[in-house]
Amino acid sequence: MSLSSFFKSPFSRRSDVSSLPSPPLAPEDDVGAPPSEVDFAAILLAAGVTPEQRSKILKAQELLRTLPSETPAPVKRDIVEAAFKAFDVSTQEIVAAASKHIEALRAFTRTGEEHTQQVLAEGNQQIKLLESKIAGVKASMDREVAAQAVRARSTLDQINEVQPVLQFFARDPIPPSHPEAHAAASRPGEWSQGESVDVQFDAGR
Repeated sequence: MSLSSFFKSPFSRRSDVSSLPSPPLAPEDDVGAPPSEVDFAAILLAAGVTPEQRSKILKAQELLRTLPSETPAPVKRDIVEAAFKAFDVSTQEIVAAASKHIEALRAFTRTGEEHTQQVLAEGNQQIKLLESKIAGVKASMDREVAAQAVRARSTLDQINEVQPVLQFFARDPIPPSHPEAHAAASRPGEWSQGESVDVQFDAGR
């Protein structure tokens, strides 16, 4: 088990952002809030610190906490060394265990910093890809609005060509063209496709 296994990326591994329906964030239960506690026992074990070495460190910490704060450092050292010597534990073993313990924690910090930089890089890349996709969607919308404006003007031209026929043969006077059609042609993207011209022919004429 490596130290990197203690970190998770909030981004899913997808290379084709064009197929993404939404930003590829992992579910909240996978990422969650920053942990309030770190499992140092598991971290130290993954870094190669044995339970025996960790036990020696814990015993040394407990022993140092029991000594009065005003006790001189040389006296504290003698007391601790005598206590561990009684359990056949040398000072060199304590130093080696403590050094390995600290190095494991520093390695964990370095791994976390590297992971954070990787997450930031992946996040910035996803943002750029999604911004590009958004720009493409907006361009498609603009093209559709422009195309509808062309359709509206062409349709109005066709209406104006047929209008004389309707005016000539209709029994009641017919206005030259619907004001709504003119308005639609002058307002791209707002023309209603539901508009139609009510044409009535007099069968008796």
